[in-house]
Parts: sequence; structure tokens; C-alpha cells
Amino acid sequence: MSAVEEAVAKVKKLSPRQARELLDWLETQKLSPAPAKAKRRRARRPKLKRFMTTAELKAWHDSVRLTTDWEPPRMSDGYLEPFSL
Repeated sequence: MSAVEEAVAKVKKLSPRQARELLDWLETQKLSPAPAKAKRRRARRPKLKRFMTTAELKAWHDSVRLTTDWEPPRMSDGYLEPFSL
């Protein structure tokens, strides 16, 4: 449902008194327009791609592979219990 359709549906639900108040408010808005605000121009940023292609992902992965010497901590052998089947 578009914004216009939603607005029409809401206006149809108004009571006669509320509709009259809305029309009066709209008339006052037309008669005394507010001073135009200066619009700020935003610098256009290029749209970022949402997902990398597989080739780009592989290239990124290759670029960051082995860039650190950190290894996950290992559990000591003292906590492991031997078992047999």
C-alpha cells in the first residue's frame, strides 16, 4: 500500500469534526507558508556493494591469510582422558 493510499484510509476514518479541523489546518498552511528552509546538499557517496563476489572474497582472503602468528589456545593433555572402543 502506498503512502497516499494509507493517508486516504486514515482520513476516511476521521469523524466529521476531526475532518473539519484537518481542513482548517490545511487552509492555514496554504495561507501562511513557512519560509523555505535552505536545503543541505549531501556529498554523494558511491553506493557500496552489499556482497562481494566469490572472486573478490577469495582475493581478500588470500590478502589477509597468514598475516598474524596468533594460534588458538590448545587444551593441555592433562585434561584429556584416554578411552577405547
